[in-house]
Amino acid sequence: RSTALPGNKMNILKSQKVQTLLVILILVIIAIVLQFASPNIADPDGFYHIRHAEIYRTNGIWDSSFPWTQFSVIKKYGADIWYGFHIFLIPFTYFNDLVFGIKVAGAAITFVALALFFWAVKRLGIKLPALWPILLVAISPDVLYRLTMTRPHNITLGLGFLIFSFFIKGRARSLLIISALLSFIHLALSWIPILIVLALVAAKKLQKQNIEWKKIVAIVAGLTIGLAARPNPLEAVKLAFVQVVQIFIAKLNQIPLYFGRELKSPDIYSIMQNILPLLIILTTAWILFRRKKIVPVPETRHWFTALYASLGLMMIFMILTLTVARRGYDSLIGYGIIVAAALISVYLHKNPQRHRAILSVAIIIIGLVSLNTLPLSKKYMDQAWKPNYLKEVSLWLKENTQPQEIVFNTHWDYFGGLFFWNPNNYYISGMDPVFQYAYDEPLYWKAHFLAIDKADKLTCGKIRCTQEETEDTHTALIKDFKASYLMLRQSQNPKLYFYLVKDNKFPLVFDNGQEAVFKIPPL
Repeated sequence: RSTALPGNKMNILKSQKVQTLLVILILVIIAIVLQFASPNIADPDGFYHIRHAEIYRTNGIWDSSFPWTQFSVIKKYGADIWYGFHIFLIPFTYFNDLVFGIKVAGAAITFVALALFFWAVKRLGIKLPALWPILLVAISPDVLYRLTMTRPHNITLGLGFLIFSFFIKGRARSLLIISALLSFIHLALSWIPILIVLALVAAKKLQKQNIEWKKIVAIVAGLTIGLAARPNPLEAVKLAFVQVVQIFIAKLNQIPLYFGRELKSPDIYSIMQNILPLLIILTTAWILFRRKKIVPVPETRHWFTALYASLGLMMIFMILTLTVARRGYDSLIGYGIIVAAALISVYLHKNPQRHRAILSVAIIIIGLVSLNTLPLSKKYMDQAWKPNYLKEVSLWLKENTQPQEIVFNTHWDYFGGLFFWNPNNYYISGMDPVFQYAYDEPLYWKAHFLAIDKADKLTCGKIRCTQEETEDTHTALIKDFKASYLMLRQSQNPKLYFYLVKDNKFPLVFDNGQEAVFKIPPL
């Protein structure tokens, strides 16, 4: 008997290792399939991120100056809030085809996000741990689509779940490392660990548990280390403030910045698609939980901490999603799944004989929600950015203009494609309109009215202008923006396009039926 016990334990450990390896393999396959099921690029920022990483590889990793967005605080501060992410991307820049590098990097990022989520729930001893990352993939079309993006958000999302897990069951040293990685990769999301800590402290207080101040100190220290481990850290803080606080203030004041879709609050149709399946799952789990009137015992107390804290985080992110930006779906859904996972774990601890029944129901639920998620996600990818996005016009500019000549890109989101194919020129703005707005408000509005096709001969440096306050567009392009060329897409700027064509002052030097480039003559 004394010799059989270690053997049984070893068999159990081997079985657990095999199961973990199998889950990892499944997650790798999911990441590859999601990324390569379509040739399209899920988000134009992927073009920017891979090219910026390539510049670090060729020019050195300690120069974070960024003159490519001439009228942006990114140029002004010379810092990079995504610095660690760009370092992470450097190995993917060795591919001869950088578009393929974006796709491979995207698959790696998807896998890392799902693997971190799996690690987080497994560390908490959550029952049926392999199901929860698969449910994260299957439950929401917006979350699934964003998981395919070559952006830092997915990695920081996974690191946030890991901080959540280690704070409940883990060492302060581990929290120090994870927090440092999070702020190093994406400084603007450093507020998320603070929010996680507040939710967990409240959950522990609710259960009259001691607060582990050493872990809180470790998280704050880690965030500070991640900030310091980059060029121009204080300037990076200013950029993070612009992207997080200033954009929030602008939205509260209803300033009509030209935001992307994910920074807008969702409509009722989107809410039904993305939140309703989660609410149905949570309701089902809650019914099971309450039927037995389960109360905390020492073996399940950490699950109750996870339950209360993740419920609080889910509600906070639900409010942020509905009122501020639909990109909050990622955290809302993720912590909602942890709520369901904790409820099911407590239930199965009390009713282990129901394990197979719950597993079967969970598999059926994943299959059913996939019927909603997969077609919508495919639709999103079919409408995403083509691999040759702005290639032709960018290469024309590269071959026919002088290095560092400024191209006025009418829309900020053209920047990723233009910069990817042609880093020889400089542009007006990119990545986020708030960076241009924070740089110079009058210049922002002059560009804004051209972008939304409300200006042609005249533009304006205020949100509302009288006739006397308008400015000649040609003068603004030359004196204010120092631009040599103007690039637009006819479908988005038909009014401006036809004005420039009719006005003999602006030679049309490139036109492929989709994009056009006009030479801006001197005054």
